[in-house]
Amino acid sequence: MSSITRRSRPQPATPTSGAVERLVEAFERLLSRGENFTTISVEQLAKEAGVARATFYLHFRNKGQLVSHAMQAVQLELKAAARARLKKAGSYGRAEFQVFMREVVEILFQHRHAVWAMNEVSAYDPEVQAVFVDFMARRTAEIQRTLDALARQGAAHPAAPAGLALMLAWTIERSFGKMLNGQSTPPERAALADMLTHTIWSALAGPGH
Repeated sequence: MSSITRRSRPQPATPTSGAVERLVEAFERLLSRGENFTTISVEQLAKEAGVARATFYLHFRNKGQLVSHAMQAVQLELKAAARARLKKAGSYGRAEFQVFMREVVEILFQHRHAVWAMNEVSAYDPEVQAVFVDFMARRTAEIQRTLDALARQGAAHPAAPAGLALMLAWTIERSFGKMLNGQSTPPERAALADMLTHTIWSALAGPGH
C-alpha cells in the first residue's frame, strides 16, 4: 500500500523558522481535539498555525516529514534529560535514574498525541514507519549507553544479556502506550515511571546498586 502522505514535491530545506514550530504545535493541537492524522489536511494545519498553505511546502514535502520533525524535537528533549540527569552525574544510582524516568514519562506525555499518531500510522505508512524505527533505535541506544556506563563503574548486572537494551526500550514504549491515556494524572504518570524504574534498573544494575 502506498503512503497516504506522499506527494510529488521537491526536497524542502531544513526547517528552521518559527513557522515550523507553529506547524508542529498546530499538528499536536489538532490531534488532541480528536482529529485523525490521515484526514488532517495541509489547509487545516496552515490555518491552525496561522501561516499560508505555501509555507508548509517551504519546509515539508508531506505530513510524514512533519511527524519526523515533531519526533526530532521529542528526541532532543529526551537527550537533554539524559544529559542533565545521567551523563553529568558521572556515577549515578537508582535515585538519579528514577528522576530521569519521571522526566521521560512527562516528556512523552506532553507530546503524547504526536507519539501515538506516529505509532498508529507507522503500521501502514512507510515514511512514518521509518520515523518510528529511528525513534526506537535512539531509545535503545540511550539505554545501552546507561548499561555501558554502569559497566564502567563495575555496577552493571552480571547477567545482562545481549539485546537487553532493545527489549527495555520496547518495555517503555508499550507501557506508555497501554497504561496511560490522555486524562492520566500526575500521580498516575509518576507511578508508571516508578514501575519502569524498578523494571529497568533491576535489569541493568547489579545487586546492591
